[in-house]
Amino acid sequence: MLNVDLGEHEPAPRTRALMGLVDMANIACGGHAGSIVTMSNAVRLALASGVKIGAHPGMAAEFGRGKADISPMELATLILQQTAALAAIAAREGARLHHIKLHGALYHATEKSPTLARVYIQTIEEFFPKLKIVALAGGRVAKLAGRRAVAEVFAERGYRPDGSLIPRGEPGDLISDPREVVKRLPALHGETICIHADSQNALRIARAVRAALSRN
Repeated sequence: MLNVDLGEHEPAPRTRALMGLVDMANIACGGHAGSIVTMSNAVRLALASGVKIGAHPGMAAEFGRGKADISPMELATLILQQTAALAAIAAREGARLHHIKLHGALYHATEKSPTLARVYIQTIEEFFPKLKIVALAGGRVAKLAGRRAVAEVFAERGYRPDGSLIPRGEPGDLISDPREVVKRLPALHGETICIHADSQNALRIARAVRAALSRN
């Protein structure tokens, strides 16, 4: 499966085009990005394309990619507020959420902190018990979530030797050449492959990955 993080200030035509290529959409829901308008539009596009709808909560500061200095209670509240907002918009359109995937700093913080990981999963179990949790393949959250987890790998993000992602802004953090992305796909082992709508060449990469998945 192919998933995409979107509703993050990318041009509307790109959002529409990407929605026609993916299986799952992680929609920014008012934290690092997203508004009632962008969430509504993304939900409608997902429904029209048969794409599974997911919440993509993030922190407001530094586009959600800075340091996640957040307490367990703050994390639980953030997840509840943002996921509920998208769920309400989806319900208005006659849709339901399928999954949740944390954005940026929160994604990495829950991988590093056992406490935050447990709070994350417990919050979903309590308030959104039917949602899948998209999480780093082989990571802490995926292991704790068990059958609820959808193991994720990243098409255009750089990896360290230990399997963690190279932080944004560091050399090798992003791969912009679709040919290079496709070359490394056989080495990526997960249930779903992520691309980012705000990445350079996002649409070309999505088309190349979709074509590669179709061939294999």
